Amino acid sequence: MSSMDPPGDVSGGRRERANTYVRAEGLDKFAKELESAMQPGWENDYMDYSKLKLILKNHGGEKQEDGARVNFDKEALDAEFFPALETELDKVNEAFVSKCNYFEHVAHNFEPQGPTHTHNLSEGEEKSPARITVDQYWTGLKDLGKMTTYVWINRQGFFKIMKKYDKTCGLLGTGRELGPEFERRLDHEVFTGPRLETLIELYKSKKPPSNSLELAREMKLVAGTANPELAQELSARLGVPLMPVKIGNFNDGEVAIQLLENVRNAEVYIIQPTCTPVNDNLMQLLLLISACRRASASRVIAVVPYYGYARQDRKERSRVPISAADVARLMEAMGVDRVCCVDLHCGQIQGFFGPRTPVDNLWASTIALQYFKSKVDGGSNLTVVSPDAGGVARAKLFKDGLEAIGCKPGLAVIIKQRVKAGEVGSTDLVGTVQDCDVIIVDDMIDTAGTLCAAANELKSFGARRVFAFATHGLFNNPAAERIEKSALEEVVTANTIPLRDEVIQVTKKIRQLSVGKLLAEAMLSIHTGKSVSQLFDYKNPVIF
Repeated sequence: MSSMDPPGDVSGGRRERANTYVRAEGLDKFAKELESAMQPGWENDYMDYSKLKLILKNHGGEKQEDGARVNFDKEALDAEFFPALETELDKVNEAFVSKCNYFEHVAHNFEPQGPTHTHNLSEGEEKSPARITVDQYWTGLKDLGKMTTYVWINRQGFFKIMKKYDKTCGLLGTGRELGPEFERRLDHEVFTGPRLETLIELYKSKKPPSNSLELAREMKLVAGTANPELAQELSARLGVPLMPVKIGNFNDGEVAIQLLENVRNAEVYIIQPTCTPVNDNLMQLLLLISACRRASASRVIAVVPYYGYARQDRKERSRVPISAADVARLMEAMGVDRVCCVDLHCGQIQGFFGPRTPVDNLWASTIALQYFKSKVDGGSNLTVVSPDAGGVARAKLFKDGLEAIGCKPGLAVIIKQRVKAGEVGSTDLVGTVQDCDVIIVDDMIDTAGTLCAAANELKSFGARRVFAFATHGLFNNPAAERIEKSALEEVVTANTIPLRDEVIQVTKKIRQLSVGKLLAEAMLSIHTGKSVSQLFDYKNPVIF
């Protein structure tokens, strides 16, 4: 839940989640994620995802190799599934109302200048109405942050179980899916309504002055307009609401920024990838950093899942800038204290920042390792392929990660000759892919010319199935058309860049996995002063 609107809006509200249905992450690990997200004492207040999934399994029949189902009784399934779904929805709504009533009680009975401890009545003294202490206020505020996670994870659960229902009934891709309609209904349910945002504003209005510097340096999240869905996910995972911020444009196109909340002595995390439109999003990032710095924030951390201009990292010919370095200098000039990125185009970009500006370059492949292991039957007859000589190190790290979770992949490299940027001439293969499932690993996909040419070549070399994993999916024209017509079985990317609707309409081969858990873990480690090094351990990767 956020008090900041998506692109173009300037105040509170919820974003219309149109077309997100087809972008959902895999369902296999959600039950574990739901269990890990449960707050102690609230376990019975979450939707029972496993129960609903079991109903689908019991009535879904048996799936044959051709995808058809036998012994499938849709009437019996609907008769049990939908009443159970409504029961779970009512349970979540009732728990949400009950918790909000408690938070309202705490807020309305707290006075910022009131006592900081409970008062023992002397003999004969009349009992006054119960007052909420400062400690109780801070506890309530902390639990209110947990409510953000509670709302998000339950919404994800309902969303995913409806996708599971559509898949079981064979409705996916037919235009008759019930999931999108149910998703729109969720926008009007009690637990997704505006009450939580109202409570957050109420608590902020009664926030007492802090004499503790440690307490004053609280975490605050600010999001630009580049990737609001990822920002909302990070907010939910961290239990920290997004700060209200006004982002707009003047008539001449200039970017206008205004923070609508005090950030003095706070540690501010600005979530803003510099994807299309690159220059607008970059300017938003720079001005948000400047606004936080001028508003006396204690530290400003830029969370940049996709670092634009990264491909211009050296002088390949005369009289050209090194744009990746120039962007780094601009961010430093605005006053950024730390930068957190995901899979920079080349690791040397970290060196473009000075020694006083640490850069965390997270390894996104951890989100895809388990997914691909399940796709390729446990990792037998598997080869990881680099699409060019420059990506061998990245492919080798992906191979090491697969080995760490029990796979035994090989490694191959495609040597290509470019005619010009975005256009490939001849290709050669170093290694073998005969009768193997192949995963092409790269950092980004732009027009997909290189990727599709590589996939077609690998098929000609005897590959059984060809998959691709790239952290950043730009999918500029004609990428979607090329992928749809190519030999690629599936293209998996991270959600560092939003997947545009026009891409989804052209091809169904693209799947997005979320880096939200990875980024949230890194942000929490940075904020609490814990080591981030575990996220960079390629031999023993943390699986998300």
